[in-house]
Amino acid sequence: MRHRLVFLAIIWTVGMSFPAFALEKQFETGFSAAWWNNDNDDSGTQLAVPIQAGIVYGDFRAQVLNAYVYTGVNPDEGDSESLSAFVDTKLNFSYTLKSRAPVDVLMGLGFNLPTGTTDLSTDELILVSLPPELLPITTFGEGFNVNPYLCIAKEWERSAAGFGIGYLWRGEYDYSDMFENFDPGDVFTVTAEGSRIFTENLRGRIFAEYAYYGKDTLDGEDYYQDGALMLLGFGTTYARSSWKLDGSVSGLFRGKAKYYTETGTPIDREKNYGDELHLDLAHTYFLDSATSVKTHLNILSMGENDYEQDSAFYNGGRMKLSLGGGMEKSISETLKGNVDLSLFTVKDKENWFHPDEEYSYKGFILSAGLQMAF
Repeated sequence: MRHRLVFLAIIWTVGMSFPAFALEKQFETGFSAAWWNNDNDDSGTQLAVPIQAGIVYGDFRAQVLNAYVYTGVNPDEGDSESLSAFVDTKLNFSYTLKSRAPVDVLMGLGFNLPTGTTDLSTDELILVSLPPELLPITTFGEGFNVNPYLCIAKEWERSAAGFGIGYLWRGEYDYSDMFENFDPGDVFTVTAEGSRIFTENLRGRIFAEYAYYGKDTLDGEDYYQDGALMLLGFGTTYARSSWKLDGSVSGLFRGKAKYYTETGTPIDREKNYGDELHLDLAHTYFLDSATSVKTHLNILSMGENDYEQDSAFYNGGRMKLSLGGGMEKSISETLKGNVDLSLFTVKDKENWFHPDEEYSYKGFILSAGLQMAF
């Protein structure tokens, strides 16, 4: 199973001043549509309606998030397959201790409620075997998860630094009708970020994250352990009165994964997926105080894994190029809207799903949303 470590930047407690005892209610919804096809005449579609609600009361925050998702795949050969359902519900609670200690502190507790779809049929597994770069939502359901985390941050005149730790306890569930009683290993994460204001217009940051994965078990027996992940990167922002330019470069480095036999002895110690390089560039132009237009370019390059090319576990890597743009508009003091369109191409080299040839994909992701605070 490929884990994509999504870097969650340290939530800076500096600058997070809320009105004491003021209750703010937040609500977000929208719509996204994604489509892709490849040179083998396979195609797929995903439609999603996310819903997020939350409250802010002083230094306390609470949020709930879910989405109704339709995902369909139409292979050139064979029957089409689709799934329409709500995904898992995410709950998050956090409390900020600001200006009460030498550093600002953010304490949080997140939950994954298993309201989505698990125990997939053999035919439905095609929906989760696609390259994850094709669709915004690639997981339809898991078990009951608990994620406590702690972040600290310190701000100086021109610099800031933050550090965070988290532990994700992942509960057992039936992944599919062939993989029942699947208990994914827990995940321990450490994050860090530092930023510096160099001039009135230029600022930069460096960031890092490390994740360690425990053993996955199947029917109580050791089954798989993913290699540790390390993310390292840096970014910069150059801003003028009417526009700003953001750029970042990051690398994702994977450790060796382990497959286990019935005796609990690893039979493989190889890197299951290759390392990744991410290049991201975004330009924002402020038409006025309420309207901004954004263009963005994103490049992903994933190398081959450690297996020999004639192995059944070989993965030759992947390349993705995405180009898009959008607009954000403050409609009123309490309402914002946004729209974004991204066009992409993906070159998926030989792997266990298509061992004899590489596939080329093309597609788009269109999204629109509304955010209300009152």
